[in-house]
Amino acid sequence: MNKKIQMLSVLIIINILSSILLSFFKYNIKAVYQTVSSDIDSINTSKYPGIKEKIQDLKAQHPNWNFKILYTGISWEEAIANEYIGHGSQNDYKDENFSPRNMVPKSYNGPWVCGYCGDRTYDTGSWKCASTDTIKYMMDTRGLLTYSDVFQFFELSYDESKGYSRDVVKQMVSGSFLDNDSYINTIMDSCKKYNANPYYIVARILQEQRKEGTTLTKGQGYNGQYVGLYNVFNIGATGRGDQVIINGFKRAEKEKWTSMELSLDGGIKEISRKYIAVGQNTLYFQKFDVENSDGKLYWHQYMQNIFAAQSEAKRLRETFESINAIDYQYTFIIPVYENMPNNTSPKPGTTNEPDEKTDLVRVNVDRSIKIRNEPNGNKIIGYLYKDEVVTRIQKATSKVNGTYWDKILKDNGTTGYVARCTYDYESNYKEYLIPIGENTNNPPEENENNNNNNTNENPSTEMGDIDGNNIVDAMDMYIMIQHILEKEILTGERFTKADMDNNGKIDAMDMYILIQKIINN
Repeated sequence: MNKKIQMLSVLIIINILSSILLSFFKYNIKAVYQTVSSDIDSINTSKYPGIKEKIQDLKAQHPNWNFKILYTGISWEEAIANEYIGHGSQNDYKDENFSPRNMVPKSYNGPWVCGYCGDRTYDTGSWKCASTDTIKYMMDTRGLLTYSDVFQFFELSYDESKGYSRDVVKQMVSGSFLDNDSYINTIMDSCKKYNANPYYIVARILQEQRKEGTTLTKGQGYNGQYVGLYNVFNIGATGRGDQVIINGFKRAEKEKWTSMELSLDGGIKEISRKYIAVGQNTLYFQKFDVENSDGKLYWHQYMQNIFAAQSEAKRLRETFESINAIDYQYTFIIPVYENMPNNTSPKPGTTNEPDEKTDLVRVNVDRSIKIRNEPNGNKIIGYLYKDEVVTRIQKATSKVNGTYWDKILKDNGTTGYVARCTYDYESNYKEYLIPIGENTNNPPEENENNNNNNTNENPSTEMGDIDGNNIVDAMDMYIMIQHILEKEILTGERFTKADMDNNGKIDAMDMYILIQKIINN
């Protein structure tokens, strides 16, 4: 085997192992034990207040409806914290295209909008970051257990016994860009083939593309390119501005979706495979990924529009009403959370009670700070960087080894413990986690030697020392892998140190050079 082939083989192995290890680290630490029950009467009303009563009311009005309870095992506070991440920033630790998990249309203001992001817009410029009040309001199961909103919990897999009607689908698409016999036939056939409810699929398409359709459904391409391509479900259409449409067409080109029928079939297959087949079998679960069948939580959400599930559910309900089928035997899967507040979360701006805001903090260090597996833990699981904004899940009330260790959540899903301030034995006090909106008058120390920070009087300039701790080690490789997998984008000095071959990009070759340097050190 020549040297070039040997090098490529090593790189391939490294990439595969790195992807597996990172996936295991990032997601499996979030795995929780979940159970499903059809026994509504056994719901603990003190532990899950208001749930049983709401379901019983619906059941009394619609006796043929069936309900299942998903005991998520997730605390309410954790769920909200994980949905309230992705705040855009110009800081160098984050990709400029990164955007919030939940957004509202730009016409929304006041308590509906995130106090940190404010009027900053995302995606195509039509969306704003949703506030914690909005997220609570849209996620609180009790507020959605009404006739108007319950179809967010409607089970979405194909059920042969339901006898789905082509006429119903035709009625749903009437006057829209889908009003075409060939399109309708494709929807019916593909839904049966891939185990998806056709009524739900139609509601989803019209939610994505509106009745008139969009650039991705007209076959006319964009700026003279991509003519004859279609992407009915906006699959892969991510980014900001024009890049959203371009990326959508690139995905259509890759999948060879050269007709509406091919795009419909491919999109239905994708949705079924990626969502329904892995347990995200309701509109609610596709918007808020709190169902754990695949061992992952929060990250796998169909769209950022926080009203998407509600809007599609309304379309489903109206369809069943129009064909006098509202009282058929439907099944609804209702998630419940641990430690929920006693009262249902109110609509933003409708109460004078102070909102228990999710605690956003700014990282106040000169370079970086280590995230540990537990308070004063001996395992380093990641880093925070200067001016990074993270969610503080739990604020410590007592010190461990001379300082407070707060539990934090990064935008990439990493959860761990970080020192809130310097140790008691240090002469110069400094806070490392500053609540958003507050300033600190503490001047940066010339030398912070507390074994927690990577701040140095003489920062390292050595290639490969990405985290700046004067050692080229496995943590530097971890940071490089994060960049290559587009999980934490490097810029500035950190990018320069990671670009081992100095060719203006960071790729597998840089990883290979870094590994050789670590081995030879």
